[in-house]
Amino acid sequence: MTGTSGRPFYTEYAWAFDLLIDRPVGRECAAIVSWLLERGVVPGATLLDAGCGTGRYAVELARRGYVVEGVDRSPELIAVARQAGIDRPLSTSFRLGDLLALPSAGYDAILCRGVLNDFVDADARQDVFIAFAGALRPRGVLILDVREWEATKERKLREPLFRKRVATDRGTLTFTSYTELDLENQQLIVSETHSLHSDVEEHASDYRFVMRCWTQAELESALAGAGFGGIAHHGAYDPSVPIGATDRLVTVTQLFSPDRADAARAR
Repeated sequence: MTGTSGRPFYTEYAWAFDLLIDRPVGRECAAIVSWLLERGVVPGATLLDAGCGTGRYAVELARRGYVVEGVDRSPELIAVARQAGIDRPLSTSFRLGDLLALPSAGYDAILCRGVLNDFVDADARQDVFIAFAGALRPRGVLILDVREWEATKERKLREPLFRKRVATDRGTLTFTSYTELDLENQQLIVSETHSLHSDVEEHASDYRFVMRCWTQAELESALAGAGFGGIAHHGAYDPSVPIGATDRLVTVTQLFSPDRADAARAR
């Protein structure tokens, strides 16, 4: 997660993130591993989970044999990730970090889930891929997902409101999200509320922020500008789901021209 580190989802309610965002982590990591293997990134290789959140994917990929470092801008999410304790494989580590200031660590692969929509500024949207290229070894693999603009627009026009209620050991937590569309800038204006109700108190936190979706052409241009090629798109973390079947683009690509990223970084 990046760019919206004050968002209650990532701060005050980081402890409830996995309850509210329930993902098929095992199944999706199986697809991720299959794509890594196809491109020569085998167990024992080093992976960066960029915007790792609570660390669910980093831990699962480590259980499948990879050495995984998770990086996130939210201290609260990193704390949750580290609390896995004895259940966390020794081949995982977590640290605070900015995706635009990654070290030249020579990772074999980078996974970046659900983060790139938070980059709204045009320069930052290119710079993040240059940062990824600088952190990867030559022919390193990048796997990411973004919200695809046209499909997201159609979905949010049809279903602008999302609400989920979960029981927690702190009380009943209700999460509400309402999305407005900025059609000119292909942006989502999102208003969120977390409401926690218990026998002793009721507390609510509101937050409003902007996300910017991607088109396939824009994403491919940004990747090419940073030296990536061999681009393959899917509609989900499932090779059988085609583009357009969901409002997401899941992309697998490889660093073929690191000199192009070096030149872009020097400008």
